[in-house]
Amino acid sequence: MESEIIKKAASGDAGALTFLIDKYKDVAYNLALSIVRNKEDAKDITQDSFLKVLEKIGSFRNDAKFSTWLYKIVYNRSIGFVKAENRAGSLDDVLLVDDRNNYEDQEEKTRELYRAINVLDDTGRHVIMLFYLAEKPIKEIARITGFSMANVKVILHRARKKLYEKMDYENK
Repeated sequence: MESEIIKKAASGDAGALTFLIDKYKDVAYNLALSIVRNKEDAKDITQDSFLKVLEKIGSFRNDAKFSTWLYKIVYNRSIGFVKAENRAGSLDDVLLVDDRNNYEDQEEKTRELYRAINVLDDTGRHVIMLFYLAEKPIKEIARITGFSMANVKVILHRARKKLYEKMDYENK
């Protein structure tokens, strides 16, 4: 069970720490990437977030899921980075494609989807990434972002609608 692994990690068990990092690193990186829109900055933020987790894991209270706690750290660090740097990434900076997917059709559909996600406003993009990529329920997204559950639902609905329009499913 994950709570056992977290306890081991808090006591300094290197294997438990490695397990947690391996389990969550991809989603943490993609969340950071969806916010900062720069691969190198996203890597730095992800590493920094895991260092913060390692530093503070002893104070983790298990009142939320570990993944929610981690993603909140990644989210806050990413938002803070963007505010501090006052950056706006270009639409072509980021194309998130799963390297394991070698099928040309599926790869093109994935690219098209991520292009559409990348033109969403920041809030919509963040909520979509948390909901679909991190597979977080609305309640946890509200905790991570600080938005109300109703606001998360509205943002998710509007982002889905925009994605549907951008993907132009009616003509396919």
